[in-house]
Amino acid sequence: MGEKERAKEIIRRLERVFDIDPEEFIALKAYLERKDPFESLVATIISQNTSERNSFKAWNNLKSKINIDPFTIAKIDPKVIAELIRPAGLQDQKARAIVSAAKFIAENFNGDMKKLLSLPVEEARRILVENIPGVGWKTADVVLSMYGKPTIGVDTHISRVSVRLGFTKTRRYEEVRRKLMELYDPDEYYKVHLLLILLGRRYCKARNPLCNQCPVKDLCPRHGIT
Repeated sequence: MGEKERAKEIIRRLERVFDIDPEEFIALKAYLERKDPFESLVATIISQNTSERNSFKAWNNLKSKINIDPFTIAKIDPKVIAELIRPAGLQDQKARAIVSAAKFIAENFNGDMKKLLSLPVEEARRILVENIPGVGWKTADVVLSMYGKPTIGVDTHISRVSVRLGFTKTRRYEEVRRKLMELYDPDEYYKVHLLLILLGRRYCKARNPLCNQCPVKDLCPRHGIT
């Protein structure tokens, strides 16, 4: 079985095993609610370096008090937002990123982030990362791929799983991203992102991976080796 065929089979199996539940992914839940890319960006920022449970608490707090659009958020003191998203941790840093994102989208895209999404993917990635402190490659890629742009967001689960499955020898962000984009088709990118996260959460854990229970153990060159 060739490398690409093996990669495809891994995803086919994961599709049969996992139901992608929006309640497990705050960015996906935000997308499905209104399909507003700015809301998706805010939800993704909130989700950085915390659990989905804490992300949902913070997201629901913010939504209940503030209309999440660039013009509204841009006028709010970051301290107000920080208090609302406190359950997600790193609230001061994330609040500054959210307000910076709102100001940037309001001033440069007239509040319409869909204009940013219409740009070529590499240009859109660069604009987000270079102009919004607190938005890195992963956050940019998660949001862009959610809206059909050809890129893949790589989190700690995905980088770990990619090494263990033999897709890459390194966990360096861009190398993992490029390899996954090579192995899969553009219309699969966001699905691959979600399924590999679930594999990392449920089976291919950082400590004590459940190798013998893993649905793709026979396709894993490091089965039983952490």
